[in-house]
Amino acid sequence: MMDVTAVNDPGSGFPRRPSIVPAWLRRAGALAWRILVVVGLAAIVIWLAGVLGTVTASIFMAVVVAATFLPMLRRLQARGWSRAKAAAAVTGTAVVVVLGIVTLALLAFVPSIADLVTAVRDGAATVRSTLDDLEVSSQATSAIEGVLTAARTGITDAIGELAGEIANVVTIGILALFLIYFVLVDGAKAWAWAQEAVPDAHRDRLNGRSLDALDGVGAYIRGTTILAAMRALAFLIVMMLLGVPVAGPLAVMVFVGTFIPYLGPLIAVGTVLLVAIASIDLPRFLVLAAFVVVAWWLENRSLQPRIFVRTLAVPPALVLIALPISAYVAGFFGLVLAVPVTAFILAIGGTVIDLLRPASDGGSTTVVAGWVDRLAQWSWRALAILAVVAIAVLLIAQIPLVIVPILVAVILAATVAPLARSLVTRGWSPTRAALTVTGGAFVVIIGIVAIAFIYLAGPLSQAIGAAVQGAVDAGETTNGALGWLAPLAETFGGSILLFAGDLLAVTASFVLVLILSPLLAFYFLRDIPVGWASATARMAAWRRPALLAGGSRAVEILGGYMLGTAAISAVGAVSQYAIMVILGLPLAVPIAILSFIACFIPYVGGFVTTGLAFLVAVAFGEPPQIFVMAIYTVVINIVQGNIVTPLVYNRAVSLHPAVVLLAIPAGGALAGIAGMFLAVPVLAVIAATWRSALLVLGDEPDEAVPVKAEETEAASQAALAHGLPG
Repeated sequence: MMDVTAVNDPGSGFPRRPSIVPAWLRRAGALAWRILVVVGLAAIVIWLAGVLGTVTASIFMAVVVAATFLPMLRRLQARGWSRAKAAAAVTGTAVVVVLGIVTLALLAFVPSIADLVTAVRDGAATVRSTLDDLEVSSQATSAIEGVLTAARTGITDAIGELAGEIANVVTIGILALFLIYFVLVDGAKAWAWAQEAVPDAHRDRLNGRSLDALDGVGAYIRGTTILAAMRALAFLIVMMLLGVPVAGPLAVMVFVGTFIPYLGPLIAVGTVLLVAIASIDLPRFLVLAAFVVVAWWLENRSLQPRIFVRTLAVPPALVLIALPISAYVAGFFGLVLAVPVTAFILAIGGTVIDLLRPASDGGSTTVVAGWVDRLAQWSWRALAILAVVAIAVLLIAQIPLVIVPILVAVILAATVAPLARSLVTRGWSPTRAALTVTGGAFVVIIGIVAIAFIYLAGPLSQAIGAAVQGAVDAGETTNGALGWLAPLAETFGGSILLFAGDLLAVTASFVLVLILSPLLAFYFLRDIPVGWASATARMAAWRRPALLAGGSRAVEILGGYMLGTAAISAVGAVSQYAIMVILGLPLAVPIAILSFIACFIPYVGGFVTTGLAFLVAVAFGEPPQIFVMAIYTVVINIVQGNIVTPLVYNRAVSLHPAVVLLAIPAGGALAGIAGMFLAVPVLAVIAATWRSALLVLGDEPDEAVPVKAEETEAASQAALAHGLPG
């Protein structure tokens, strides 16, 4: 008979009512929806991490490399070095070591990619021919041929993808090397900030677990690097003695494969044997096979126990699950980072679960474990917020001709607002002041667009072509050591040409944005104080000061960011033009204009345009000109990247340089070129206003004194007098 007794489901949130389902079904349902929202949130996070793969891989790579060199940082600090000085020394050492390894690997691998692919195909053909000669049964032959075909296809595809991803790998590597210093200097502060909401009872334990995990990750990477070097050197010597072709690229594969658990060594050693079977006789092949067996036995019995004194306790099954997920998120780097990242998550996972446990029995549920319920409650709310953000982005993408002029107008109004306020204080009417500054801004924008159109419409493609040719020349001069420059220059050059084409295309949408933006900016400057006061009039009095402060700060941030970026861009463009004219290099004007526009993308824009200018010098200049241009390229990037840009942005937007650096590729991945332009100001506004947003969305504090109506009116009048909120 069905149970209809009155029960209360503590996890459902509903009042006491008769039960019409069995108890086990209620509990299963309560557990199911919690699992569903947690897994759903995890899936979305993994998807976003994959979309932002460049940023994700750069962050994890920088943290892992920093953990690898962490003992060196501690030793230098123990000798009395400041953290900044020690971090700079460690970063320099890490850069030299990593670049040295990468350069040697590229020098040995890239020039012989075609030969390696051919050798793999020849090996598969030899195995197939041997099977025919031995008259193996058709079923066995088909099975072996299937395996060979899959192996050959997988190996050649992997080699091709690795060659095609060189530009992406180089980009991630550059970002990671820049981030290492910031991780070493400010990583502890960032971790402490992330733990502000953690109760004191759990903070020490979380710190201890995280530090132990970092030490374990560093030890693992150091040990794996030593093992990879020893393994690659041993294989290289044996292959050269036995006469195996393309021994250098194969040794590189053995070295890299060591960092990929299980699959990496299997693929690398399989490739070695497949190449050898087609290129050497049977006795030498048997010697190579015996070497593989003996080397494997020695590594497991002697080398690994001594090298890996401290191991990462990660179950093999979990590693195999983490590998495809990591590869989806971060590509090749994801395979390398799968074990360290998984080990770190496992190390702090128990502490995180303890944090999620209710403080008392009253906060838990009898249906599911308390920490599961709390995790689910957080997850479904996070999913709801992400859904709102996704809908907003979708609407923006569907109606760009409405949204883009508004965004541009807001930025333009914030930029010229100080000048408008200055004119108002001198006795000008708000209408006259707004009309004057927006009209002047419109004239400046038209002038910049006209100059850009004249000087970039034709010469830009010539400049990009010259840069690509310079990269090819550099690769040939260095016998392939800089061969990766050509695909990198083609990738960035293609992106620049695409962007310039969109920018210079005189379309109806472009003209509409160009006309509407200054017009909307005029109305924003003139009328937004009244609109702001009307919009906030019905809000609770205690919320208005926080909202007013947040709006004022957002306007200040936007204006300061655009003015600061314009100053940085002007300095970079003028210096770029001057050095190219002094050296007598062609294409100085289009590259200078491109530099001014590209420098609105912090760090990355200046780095790319100075690199293009250097490659133009390689293509057209003599050795003295190339040498001087190389010095200028290094110096201007160091000065702008480490002195000018951080100084301007710290004052204008109060964002850490590492955040600014990562925001660029993240914005590009989410919204293309427009995202790269808008990522930093959007983050700056969020960083400046999130505390105000939390106050507005939160509950009224018990100790707060209600804001009087006359005080709110005074704040509104003050905002009105300044021409913008705040």
